[in-house]
Amino acid sequence: MRKLVLDALAAALDAVGTADFYRLFGDYLRECIDFDNIIVVIYNGQEKPHIAHSRVHGPNVFRHVEEQYLSGAYLLDPVYHFHLKRGAPGLYRLLDIAPDQFRSSRYFKWYYGRIGITDEISAFLPVDDDMTITISMGKDTSSGTVFSPKAELGLREHEAVIMAVLRRHWHTLDVAGNQIAPSTSLTENIRRELQTHHGIDISARQAEVAFLILQGHSSPSIGLQLGISAQTVKVFRKQLYTRCGISSQAELFTLLMPMLGKVNPIKA
Repeated sequence: MRKLVLDALAAALDAVGTADFYRLFGDYLRECIDFDNIIVVIYNGQEKPHIAHSRVHGPNVFRHVEEQYLSGAYLLDPVYHFHLKRGAPGLYRLLDIAPDQFRSSRYFKWYYGRIGITDEISAFLPVDDDMTITISMGKDTSSGTVFSPKAELGLREHEAVIMAVLRRHWHTLDVAGNQIAPSTSLTENIRRELQTHHGIDISARQAEVAFLILQGHSSPSIGLQLGISAQTVKVFRKQLYTRCGISSQAELFTLLMPMLGKVNPIKA
């Protein structure tokens, strides 16, 4: 087993800086931990993410990436927001970096539940002030399992090597000229879209609360994010729902999700 890991690592090292790197690096990672699917996503500031590589060993859990995730769903994704916050390099379980009520959020059920991913561990590496490489290894319905503590520990034993090889690959590439497009406020765009298409006027604070609700934050968590009390958050939530003529997070998701693909993103 150790020889298989070392051979796979050697092949990945030979491919550093080439188009074959992520495929061979994925082979190395699969020797470290048995996953069902893998996807490499490059985040560049607030631009739409770039899918550098993906591979499945069962059902095609990435079949909705282009038309749903890249068209706007990524704006609610915990990994994207961890990138915006410039989180520390390392290996993370999805729920380690997600809002406190993420698993019960409409977004989680709509996207992760729909594609069939049951567990996920991501290698997360900020490579400069604005860009991040993420490699997400997942379990899905093909195996019907999650990563065991033993399997996760085995992967973490390779963490330093994973980060070093990823860093070397990135700096070998010619990445000059990656610029971030000018962005406008996401909350302002949401407000404008609601007004234009539904005749609904909401405040900037209500738009911020709406966006955090969709990400899966509870009222106390939203309060911490915005520097207000949980009770004040509940007031904004009630006002928001009344203005929009809705009564649940599911209805809020249905109303706002089509708009997220139209806006030029920036943190709420």
